[in-house]
Amino acid sequence: MQHFSIEYGAGQLSIPAPPGLHVRSMMPAPPPLAGEMAVPEALRAPIESEPLAVIARRKLMANRYAQAVIVVSDNTRPVPYRGPGGLMRHIIATLVQVGFPQSQITVLIGAGSHRNMIGQEIEDMLGLTESGFGAVAVVNHEYEKDAQLLDLGQTQKGSRVLINKRYMEADLRIVTGLVESHFMAGASGGRKGICPGIVGKETLNLFHGGKFLHSAQAADLVLEGNPLHDEALEVAQMAGCDFLVNATIDAEKRLTGVFAGDLIAAHQAAVATIREYVVVPLEQRSDIVLIPAGV
Repeated sequence: MQHFSIEYGAGQLSIPAPPGLHVRSMMPAPPPLAGEMAVPEALRAPIESEPLAVIARRKLMANRYAQAVIVVSDNTRPVPYRGPGGLMRHIIATLVQVGFPQSQITVLIGAGSHRNMIGQEIEDMLGLTESGFGAVAVVNHEYEKDAQLLDLGQTQKGSRVLINKRYMEADLRIVTGLVESHFMAGASGGRKGICPGIVGKETLNLFHGGKFLHSAQAADLVLEGNPLHDEALEVAQMAGCDFLVNATIDAEKRLTGVFAGDLIAAHQAAVATIREYVVVPLEQRSDIVLIPAGV
């Protein structure tokens, strides 16, 4: 009997393939990129946006005490943050080069309802100390603490919008994340860094509730007409985002793309790119189809 392997924890799980089983997989991802070159280039030549350095310099000219907040995912998402080719080193270096003191930069872990990250977990994910940015503050978004939230009102569908207060009070708001196919929101990244990343419990529960999930459009790679995408985007636009930095990776978690700039345009470019290889065409209809759940 033939076998095939699937990723399981840190290793691979061998599964017997009985007669009649058809195994299909994604097309090959784009070749990996050298982040040392790709990330700075994306920050210098973003999509439908001024370069990050230009935006950051203008914020400082308006207020020399300007505060910058960089929203990151937590360690349940394999975003390539750490190391010489990682996102964080180059984003923070750009801010420092235009005059932002490290004391005026905060990294906000937008973990939605996930638990707080602590100590070595944070350094393992971000590598701030090893990059020379150990003075940058790192804080967890705590979605159940009212004192951390601001009420922005309601969306057109009536959802109450509660957003992290530190983010809203910042002069420069940068959102980062990973773009993958997402079984509810169509694709991760983009607006999801804000909603559900840094929203309050009431907003988060609505986003994950049956009001939106019952829709057939709440599915992988579907953005148009997807109520989760529409709601998350409206919340993100209410909160505001000065600059987006999204990445794509391959099966070995190597960087394959950096999409920086406008919240909507950069995210759409990333989604269009992954659509070329993550879709799995089927040669025939099947009575039973098994797919991995993802994260």
